[in-house]
Amino acid sequence: MDTDVIVIGAGPAGSTAAREITNRGASVLLLDRAKFPRDKPCGGGITIRTAELLPFSLDPVIEDTILGAHLRLRDGKDITRTHHRPITYMTQRSRLDHFLVEHAQQAGVEFRDGQPIKLVRRLPDRTFEVQARNGDIHHARVVIGADGANSIVRRNLGYEDPIESAVALEGNIAYPNGIPDRYKGQVALQFGSVPGGYGWVFPKGDHVNVGVGGWKDAVGTSLRDRLNDTCRLYGFDPADLTNLRGHHLPLGRPGALVAGGGSAVIGDAAGFVDPLSGEGIHGAISSAIHLAPVVEDYLADRVPNLACYHHAITRELVPNLETSRALMEIFHAWPDPFVWLLQHSDRFWNPAGELVRGEISYTRIVNRFGPLVAAALL
Repeated sequence: MDTDVIVIGAGPAGSTAAREITNRGASVLLLDRAKFPRDKPCGGGITIRTAELLPFSLDPVIEDTILGAHLRLRDGKDITRTHHRPITYMTQRSRLDHFLVEHAQQAGVEFRDGQPIKLVRRLPDRTFEVQARNGDIHHARVVIGADGANSIVRRNLGYEDPIESAVALEGNIAYPNGIPDRYKGQVALQFGSVPGGYGWVFPKGDHVNVGVGGWKDAVGTSLRDRLNDTCRLYGFDPADLTNLRGHHLPLGRPGALVAGGGSAVIGDAAGFVDPLSGEGIHGAISSAIHLAPVVEDYLADRVPNLACYHHAITRELVPNLETSRALMEIFHAWPDPFVWLLQHSDRFWNPAGELVRGEISYTRIVNRFGPLVAAALL
């Protein structure tokens, strides 16, 4: 056996799983198709609750700390709301992912980049074989799919495909001498123009990230036109966009299996994207942390399979995602009153900040206020 565990995909889910499992005494091989450092299509927002899941600080890769938002309904007036505490952090995936891989390597993980995977299969003895396109063949008792929306692990091992009902398109506008002051510590969010989604401006160190995302069936092929419109709305020239990238937001079906025998899928490969916000880094890191102790028990022959991971996710993570999906349907069907309340009422704006920071959950908001009022809080 080459190693105890093979993790395919070195994004936040894969690097976190590899580090956590290595820290529990297993040997782990972490593979990624790209050469690192590499960029990924992602707004780059890291919520406070996500950062607090990690045993080390993300300060070295944080480019801005968000305290508030410029909120706009369609092409109307911006209303700026601010919190006295940070709501979320901004980073770039090229820096974040490389930083997390470095921490995994420091823990003892063997990392090999530039290894696209051709085939993953389960052998008769219940171990796994992973074949890379360069001819390398690896074997392990456990294989973990952290390889994103188009996961080869998910396809090869028979896991259910997520419901890919959302898409996004984004690009960067460079400000080598510093971004405009109005975006320092502030994001811009525009609602009501993209069916099932929103437009955004996210500040980074030397650029702003501008994007749009929404329901796949509703936006069709119009994402580029909607992105251009968003640029003009905020005073940017669409011709200045660079690094233009589109991507799917994989939304998993509640109850879909995420573990079988000695294999599992985590993060985007399992569809753990927040339906309302489109944020996936929390689901990535949280699912990886839930998986690690189950892998430890499986390798020690204390459990016959990784089913306890599925049960833990079903109990701890999935209910919040289900509630988010329900609120998404309400919010995007009738955004006008909800955006107005966010713009003008502290009673609604303040709990929204608590939600993003992770101090309260979607399910707690619904239990406290009911689904319609909860949608207004979001």
